[in-house]
Amino acid sequence: MRETGGQLADAPVPVPAPPGLAPPGLAPPGLAVPAPVGSVRLAAPAAPRTSRARDAGPRQTRRGSHLGVFYRQLPFLGVSSVLVLGVLAYGPEALRPPGFAAGLLVAVAASVLTLVIPWRRLPPAAAAVVPLADIAAVGLLIAGGFRASTLLVLPVLWLSAVYGAPGVAISVVAATLAAWGPDLLAPQIQATDVQRLIILPMVLGAVGVAAHLAERRSAARLDLLGRQSALIEETLAESHQQSRVLDSILNTIDVGVVALDRDGHITIINRAHAAATEGRLRVGDHVSVHGGIGGYAADRRTPLGADGSPLVRADRGEDIDRELTWWDNAEGNWLAYRVSAAQLHDADGRRSGAVVVYQDLTDEMAALAQREDFVSSVSHELRTPLTSVLGYLELASDDPTATERVRAHLRVAERNAERLLHLVSDLLLAARTRERGVEFDREVVDLRNLVAETVQSQLPHAHTAGLQIRHHLTEPCRVLGDRTRLGQAIDNVLSNAIKYTPAGGQIEVTLRPAADVAHVTIKDTGIGIAPVDQEKLFTRFFRAPAVRNGAVVGTGLGLHLSRQIVEAHGGTIDLASALGEGTRVEILLPMPDAAGAGSPP
Repeated sequence: MRETGGQLADAPVPVPAPPGLAPPGLAPPGLAVPAPVGSVRLAAPAAPRTSRARDAGPRQTRRGSHLGVFYRQLPFLGVSSVLVLGVLAYGPEALRPPGFAAGLLVAVAASVLTLVIPWRRLPPAAAAVVPLADIAAVGLLIAGGFRASTLLVLPVLWLSAVYGAPGVAISVVAATLAAWGPDLLAPQIQATDVQRLIILPMVLGAVGVAAHLAERRSAARLDLLGRQSALIEETLAESHQQSRVLDSILNTIDVGVVALDRDGHITIINRAHAAATEGRLRVGDHVSVHGGIGGYAADRRTPLGADGSPLVRADRGEDIDRELTWWDNAEGNWLAYRVSAAQLHDADGRRSGAVVVYQDLTDEMAALAQREDFVSSVSHELRTPLTSVLGYLELASDDPTATERVRAHLRVAERNAERLLHLVSDLLLAARTRERGVEFDREVVDLRNLVAETVQSQLPHAHTAGLQIRHHLTEPCRVLGDRTRLGQAIDNVLSNAIKYTPAGGQIEVTLRPAADVAHVTIKDTGIGIAPVDQEKLFTRFFRAPAVRNGAVVGTGLGLHLSRQIVEAHGGTIDLASALGEGTRVEILLPMPDAAGAGSPP
């Protein structure tokens, strides 16, 4: 306890909340879905308690209440009772000295007062009357000839512990006067009285100081415990609120969230994922219980299985970055989810679990499929009339009665119709490759002749744009594949280089066989591509923002189709670019020895 001007307070000691109460909003094991957001109230954090309120509790309990004063009096009452019993057993004649009888009467009266007087209604200092009465009772006993000076220690302890330094001074002075009382008027002091008259006050002073210091240390400990209790309550209240906010956030978003501990058990499932799994997954389940059931890879044909389940992979320590998966809901409906997973670590860097996020892309994939169907249907519808238009344009150009001016107009119309037919063909090819991959005939193709023909076909466009094309095609280079498709892939890359290189620039085409791989490199000095756009260049219909609204038209299908064709032949296509410096595209195709039995059909 800590003294504050000798004042006492009435508040009880703060008691922390029972540890068995779980914070609201945290679902116990076995509950898959937390409580609905609308049915949960957010609890405000408890207000921190002041040190004055914390200190007041123990003081009032020990000083201001009936029991507090009575408990302080109990030691003295017990010793006094033993003394009375001893005197009665020794002989009633011992009660005859008036001082002795008066001392016992005062001690009993002081003890009775502790239970009779309403100390709570009186000032805190009023309780000091009881230990002072005890000192007076001991003084009367000493005056009656009974050696009871040792009893002075008890009221001194009381006053020193409860009232601090003033209590030490008052108790030691009062006890010294009580011990000296019979000798104050004596003509002389005996040698046997030295201990009682000199040493006893010193001992009582030391006892009082020790009690005071011990009480201060106890008060400091209680104050510290009170502060810690208030801090724990405050932290617990904040934890409650944060938990409720987290529950509200997780249950509001339409993204499925699953959290795992380090042992692979599910600790959190939000409402969106619980609804998507129809309650099959629950908090406390291990990831292997339902891992991969009904799940398929992005191709919708390869089952994920237990080892391919995102939850199982996350439990193994894998990170997943936006992978597309398909799930069969057993009703003939397919659900598309983009899955991401990240590992969780504690403060020491050790793995403590993982979190897996499922984003529902079913509607987006359905819209994309509808768009593809629409594009495919429109392309089919456009191809027939365009072929007819080109046929009639050719017939009109061959008409001997047509003038040169009319033929020039017909050539412009034919050129634009061919361009439109080429665009329609690309759209149809993109739709086919999305559904069943690239289909092609397999034969031995000399890349040197194929690249030379492609460069030759693009030379007029390059000269018109004011560009120079240099090519290095020194050695024959044979690959196994479809000549038309490979020519289309190389032509798309070379056409892009011409489109996005300003006048006066250069384009370099190189063919280099190396070991069992053929390298076709097309390098330009064009405008370059921003790093943020390079990852998306091979995506269908993607065009960089820098050229989307420019003078160069396009569909964003060229590089996508080139990659599809190259990868179908077992090769790869890589791109490196820098803004203002140009772009370098390298196509790697396996040579006949590497393309044998393992080559694509």
